[in-house]
Amino acid sequence: MRERIIGTECEYAPVYHGRTSTDAHQQKEADFLGTHENLAVALMKGVRSRIYPMVGEFLGNGGRLYVDRGGLPEYATPECRNIWDVVAYEMAGDRIVQELAEATWTEGASRKLHIYKNNVDYYQSTYGNHENYLITPQGMGRIERLIPFLVTRQIYAGAGKVMPSSDLKDITLQITQRADFFNSTYSDRTSEIRGIINTRKRELPRQGKNQRLHIIVGDSNMSQYAIALKTGITSLMIRLLEEDALGDGLVLEAPVKALKSISRRYDAPVDVSLLGKAASYSALEIQSIYLEKAQRFYATHGADPDESRLLALWADILEGLRQVKLSASGLEIEDDPADMKRKIDWVLKLWLVGRQRSKGARLRLLRAMDMKYHDLDPSTGLYEHCRSLGLVDQLIDEEAILLARHRPPQNTRARIRGLVIEQTHDKKKLDVQIENWEAIEIRTRPEKQQAIHFFNQMKHRIHALKIRMEDPLKADDPGMLKELERFVGAWG
Repeated sequence: MRERIIGTECEYAPVYHGRTSTDAHQQKEADFLGTHENLAVALMKGVRSRIYPMVGEFLGNGGRLYVDRGGLPEYATPECRNIWDVVAYEMAGDRIVQELAEATWTEGASRKLHIYKNNVDYYQSTYGNHENYLITPQGMGRIERLIPFLVTRQIYAGAGKVMPSSDLKDITLQITQRADFFNSTYSDRTSEIRGIINTRKRELPRQGKNQRLHIIVGDSNMSQYAIALKTGITSLMIRLLEEDALGDGLVLEAPVKALKSISRRYDAPVDVSLLGKAASYSALEIQSIYLEKAQRFYATHGADPDESRLLALWADILEGLRQVKLSASGLEIEDDPADMKRKIDWVLKLWLVGRQRSKGARLRLLRAMDMKYHDLDPSTGLYEHCRSLGLVDQLIDEEAILLARHRPPQNTRARIRGLVIEQTHDKKKLDVQIENWEAIEIRTRPEKQQAIHFFNQMKHRIHALKIRMEDPLKADDPGMLKELERFVGAWG
């Protein structure tokens, strides 16, 4: 696959469940929202007790775990160079956060902390799952051509959401949780005014070099297939942008309207302009147009094994979705011959909800099921239960996920960050600061009684090792690693 850095960021919702009341929506809204930050802090306290080396907000696996400005715990994967690593490290983040939640529980306690990996709560507050891609300035300059693709990829990347309704007959399921929270095609913000294309300038490195494309329009996925398709196919499209092979012939007339329309019915037609002519296409047809463009491009430019695998997965998923038949109500699957529920979140959720609705389940139960689908607790989470029963397909084996909790990717700068954390996190005589993804500073720490003396303060500053990692693709720096070993050995 083309030299590219890819990563995801996931905000999790922590919620206490009591023995007498397990429904989060029975709490008062102010209490529910106001306790998020306290719960996130409690979660973070368990990091060291669970033997996860950490310096600042960075973990030994190269990723980042912190409390977001909204008070939610957030995990960012380390820098990855292939999609399968992205899936493994996102899954590893889920396992880490769930393990930390379990560490807060004591035998006999009246409440247990549960972690939800979704994007909207009972009060219609939303939180994100963001994607990051290294992209050339040339590709960024053509980014508007990616809009129809991003709007329509929800047909395989959506997590699904039960739509509230006072009438059981009117209940429907949206295929994506985030669509209703977008109100602009472009925006440099991630809250209130959200754009399908995020243009936040401070997220882009120096002019003339690779830049960071920050995508906030995706759902948090439980399915490994959905994560791989969402990030992998987007990466394929970015290469077409960079090579000027995507073309500008397909334009959505109203992108935000189309985003919301498709989320309510995945086969709904949307207005487009194709080669200057007005037309209507479904999301499935638009994705098929992009697939054909990608197949033609990679047939002439040569696809490596990862790209070939993603193209095959994309084609299989579109064909499988083409065969899915929904009921007139939109809340039951009448036919799914390709078994898309084993791969796509919203299809599996629709199948689960539809089964209960056919038995007369009321809205309250259906909405509770919607939430429980995203519960990371293996004993209560619906997706986790389906996984344990072998009802969903996996792309990454369990061993790779367990390894990713502690070991950083070996082919990006995350490897260097992980080595620094591994070698210094337990050194009491060293003060290590990792404030961002590019810079690390290690200093000797003076004894308390010496700290007041000017000479010792200066010695503390002089005996310092500064590590710069501006190239995210650089996984090895023999000189720097030798200096790190020498410095830790001398002062640690």
